[in-house]
Amino acid sequence: MIWHIYKKELIDCLRDRKTIIFSVLIPILLNVGIIFFIDKIMASDQSNSMSVAVKKDSDTSVIDWLKNDDNIKVVESENPLNTVEEGKALVALNVPSNFSSAVLNMKSPEVTVYTDSGSMNSGATAEYIQNILNKHREAIVNERLGQLNINSQTIDPFNVIEKGVSKEDDGSLTMIAMFAPMIIIMGVLGGILPSANDIFAGEKERKTMEALLMSPVKRTQLLVGKWLTISTFGIVSGLLSTFAFVLSVRYLTTTLNEALQLNGHFTTFIFSFLVSLTLLALLGAMVLCILSLLASSVKEAQSYTSQIVVVAMLPYFLMMGKSVHELQSNVFLIPIYNVFALMKQLLYGVYDMQSLAYTAGSLSVCIIALFTIGYTMFTKSRWVLGKG
Repeated sequence: MIWHIYKKELIDCLRDRKTIIFSVLIPILLNVGIIFFIDKIMASDQSNSMSVAVKKDSDTSVIDWLKNDDNIKVVESENPLNTVEEGKALVALNVPSNFSSAVLNMKSPEVTVYTDSGSMNSGATAEYIQNILNKHREAIVNERLGQLNINSQTIDPFNVIEKGVSKEDDGSLTMIAMFAPMIIIMGVLGGILPSANDIFAGEKERKTMEALLMSPVKRTQLLVGKWLTISTFGIVSGLLSTFAFVLSVRYLTTTLNEALQLNGHFTTFIFSFLVSLTLLALLGAMVLCILSLLASSVKEAQSYTSQIVVVAMLPYFLMMGKSVHELQSNVFLIPIYNVFALMKQLLYGVYDMQSLAYTAGSLSVCIIALFTIGYTMFTKSRWVLGKG
């Protein structure tokens, strides 16, 4: 009987073009657009747009250092700060007119770099310019030490080298690990939201729920059939979003493709991914079932479920600043958060069955608890039939 109810609800939802458009097509198009946006950011060469404003009477030696770098565009103006504020340059540079003479006289003239705190490009340009100035400063120091017959290692007793603990990453894997979980989770939510609002609140609003309750079908079977229908749309939408993401990265990007490698763990990756995606869809569907039962109309249900996206994405923002090596076992016991953590592990090539077991166990416990609440509400006419 559950199968017949499930099939009936599935067919009814598929007859509505809006469900297909909002649950399947729009999430896929948005995900592909995000991939193009990420790839454009990764492939863009920011160094070609580095511009610095300097005064026309600035010392020529520093200006020549900048002009000799092909990535820097020097803009001479009467007021460099106004040039930056007008958007004609990213940073402003204040170089004393007596810079060269002060350096020759063993003095320490100040070179000031003015940046726009609200611009990432401005900060990157300032850092690039400071590296150029530091390189020439080191050259001057080595020249002075040579004149004094002093080994440069005297003031440079050791060097510090920074290397990553994981495989070399040019930022592509970081971008994938940042956006892939968001794309997948949003795909699942995009699939369950439209159908959940209509299956319960919509039937109450159309007064068709009474006919279902009068049929010789147990309420448990009705609830399970509707719940599985909503979950199916979430699973299908999540899988399609994932496929669109993978295909877009593989065939439509230039910088992200090499970062998306499974390194021979294809079976483990797919199994872990399907388990977490299915349980997430079941959990999200039951939450929306409860909210839809609380509502008396589709509009009221939409006002309730609109907050779900914010709540579901909160763990994503908490996860953004964490490395995969910082994830302790206890974080995989936190529902929703553990899904993001598990996906991050999988993308970085960490395959831990304990993490999968903790994630599946905690989600299953939440599903059982929420199903009990939903079933209790579904047995009460005040929630099933609505007001009046």
